[in-house]
Amino acid sequence: MNKKRIFIFSGAIVIFAFIWFYVSRSMAEGKPLIFDTIVSSAIIGFRNEFLNEILTGITYLGNSKTIIFFCVILLFFKRTRIEYGMPLAIAASCSSAIHTFVKIMVHRPRPPVENFLISQGGFSFPSGHSCSGLVFYGLFAYLIFHNAVDKTVHKVMGTLFIILFIAIGISRIYVGVHYPTDVLAGWALGLSILMVTIEILERLRNRRKISKEQ
Repeated sequence: MNKKRIFIFSGAIVIFAFIWFYVSRSMAEGKPLIFDTIVSSAIIGFRNEFLNEILTGITYLGNSKTIIFFCVILLFFKRTRIEYGMPLAIAASCSSAIHTFVKIMVHRPRPPVENFLISQGGFSFPSGHSCSGLVFYGLFAYLIFHNAVDKTVHKVMGTLFIILFIAIGISRIYVGVHYPTDVLAGWALGLSILMVTIEILERLRNRRKISKEQ
């Protein structure tokens, strides 16, 4: 793993651990985090019928059913199966398993149900949509960067995917099913998973290149 990737991975893990610590402490004390209260109130304060429709739609782009659908499509076609479908499906599965395990460990209840715009069960920390959204769309952007012939395409798609996973995280707060610290922790965890995934892919790519040259 190169120095830049190590730095990003380490920073993400430290941020995730830091948030986990303060969330666990607030749960033990039975007191909400001031940061969560202020940011949630500010974001929910923007609610209106137009944004409700848009952000409710965006939030579903990070759920498991949507990601599975995209993976199935990419795995179905031979042209995208190896370069896109398999890496994305494996990374998404690992991301889901990891954040689900953490959710069970932390056992953080969701925000008050009266703020929900959608139906949502399970635990709150970390945000699975934010974590899986960053891993899936972040890795998709990386794969396009390495596989697209037209570099304008990868720049445009990469930018759109970055905007998308950020929007998914914000939407989770907007629809009332997550605290801001859930989303930040989801992004941090997702970023660390993404760095490891990219490292593995690059090592496999280098091995294939060496094998072809021999």
